[in-house]
Amino acid sequence: MKKINFADLSKEKKLICILSSFILVILLFLLIFSFVTRKRSSLKIQSALDNASYPLIALNSCGKRAAIKKAQTANFKFTKEARTLFLKSLQEEGTSALVVRINLKDNNLTSDSNLLRFGFLYKNDFTSAGKLIKQKYPLNNKIEIQAGESDFTGLLDISFALPKNKDEELPLGFYIYSDAKCEIVSACISPALIGFDKSYQVPFYGFAYNGGKIDFSNNSFNFAGSQMVFPSENSRTGQLPQFVVRFSDNKDYKSTFDNDVKIEINFGGEKYFLSNVKGTDKIIIPAGGLKNPFGRVEIINNKDLITSIFLENVKVSPYKNHPLKAIQTDPGLILNYKQSNWRDNNYEIFGWDRFPGIIFFDNANHQIQDRFFARLAFYVEKEGYRGTLVTNDFLYGKHAYNAHDYSSESLTKFFNEAVKQNFTLNEEEYLLRDILIENGLMKKDGQYYQALEGGLVSISRETPEWSRINLLAHESWHTIFFKDEEFRNFVTAVYFTFDEKSRLFLLDFFKSQPSLGYDQTDDYLIHNEFMAYIMQNQLKNVSKFFLGLANWNTVNEFTPELAAYIRQSKALGFEDAAIALNDFVFDKYGIRGGIVSLVNR
Repeated sequence: MKKINFADLSKEKKLICILSSFILVILLFLLIFSFVTRKRSSLKIQSALDNASYPLIALNSCGKRAAIKKAQTANFKFTKEARTLFLKSLQEEGTSALVVRINLKDNNLTSDSNLLRFGFLYKNDFTSAGKLIKQKYPLNNKIEIQAGESDFTGLLDISFALPKNKDEELPLGFYIYSDAKCEIVSACISPALIGFDKSYQVPFYGFAYNGGKIDFSNNSFNFAGSQMVFPSENSRTGQLPQFVVRFSDNKDYKSTFDNDVKIEINFGGEKYFLSNVKGTDKIIIPAGGLKNPFGRVEIINNKDLITSIFLENVKVSPYKNHPLKAIQTDPGLILNYKQSNWRDNNYEIFGWDRFPGIIFFDNANHQIQDRFFARLAFYVEKEGYRGTLVTNDFLYGKHAYNAHDYSSESLTKFFNEAVKQNFTLNEEEYLLRDILIENGLMKKDGQYYQALEGGLVSISRETPEWSRINLLAHESWHTIFFKDEEFRNFVTAVYFTFDEKSRLFLLDFFKSQPSLGYDQTDDYLIHNEFMAYIMQNQLKNVSKFFLGLANWNTVNEFTPELAAYIRQSKALGFEDAAIALNDFVFDKYGIRGGIVSLVNR
């Protein structure tokens, strides 16, 4: 056979050969591409952590289209790379969940229909050869939406959390069965949220590993099984999760000064009342403060005021000996927070969820409290000792106060003075320094420290309950004074314009009580105490409170004429000041004298 020389071919034949070769290459490429992608779904899976995107393997035609016509199941399998995203989320965020967005269409079904079921696929859902075992829908844990309860159509986000144990088997894929026509719009791996959120255009429902049932009425949600997803106790490596309750931003639903709008919620058998006030869009309720945090939550009244209730993980840095980061909450949950859930036997620290930079110490007893704060009390406010770092010998056997409050500036000055004098503090004071830095009240600045914004309150479990309530209210107002310059300026204006004899009586009262020891040359301190003594009381009780002070024997002996004036005037001067202060704080924060908390049992 004669060998053909390409050079001898005509131009036309050369072109035909080149085109034929090119077409063969394209056909081969298409064949390879078709083989590689024949199992790929049109749906991809994304990571909420780094926006990485990976393909999904379709296990049937519905999975390929990511769409269901009616009474069908869409089956998907994860690639090896996609499965690592679950593990990454567990390692970095402490939880992991698969969130799918579904577009439900044509919901015209009978009441006994299963509108939708969603669940994971595991090794036992496949044959030894890796083929999916065919069934209408696998019988493992699942999320259900049933028809007849709602005519819901449109977009819907559903989240299914993995168990917290990193050694548990990771899912190989997932399925979605629907009796109605639907489209699977997107899939994402993200940290777990359990509960519901209707505040966005696309409603969200998140479930624990044991699955659950979607209730579009949003009257209740069953959080049973959440302990499989989140830590079930506080420890050095993990913290109990927290509930986040969000309110409607509709101004018509907000409290007025004469009408406190409350939402009644049952958390696992305990009734709580949440105030919906101006300037607040959410309340944080730590699971550690509830008797049964992993039970059913029911909204008893005013459900339309709530846009979401969900349980989320609290990401913490593991600590060696003592916790540093405050547990975020409302002050109303601090007094009765379960002491068995404290992360340290000696104390617990809380952060005010409404005011970043304000933290609360609750101490097991006065002795521990004094180890933290007695030296500070003398340095910051005790008359005759301000600016002095008293010695341990001086402090021996002394009790400073049953409650304390300090601004970030005062705290920073104390620790800077210790550095300047090379003064050795005790173990608790160094721990306090680290807690202040961790919670953003001050920061390291070379050898010294720089004050940031905020303040600190300290109370003790040794104090009687009735007194703890008053002290917490009193000290909480101090921290708002520390944080808000506008409020400080307003307090100063009221102090210098309210009834003069009433003001002089208050100053004499401070002098008459040696245990207080307020330095009256410190205007900042005196204005702060003037405000707190008034605002620790509800407006209706202000006159009664100051009349009571005027009847103390020690006060009558020290300032008889001014005490008589307060009785004669029925303490109306203090009531007038209280009215002005209450109007200001309610207009700005939605709270009133005697009531700083938004959560009450």
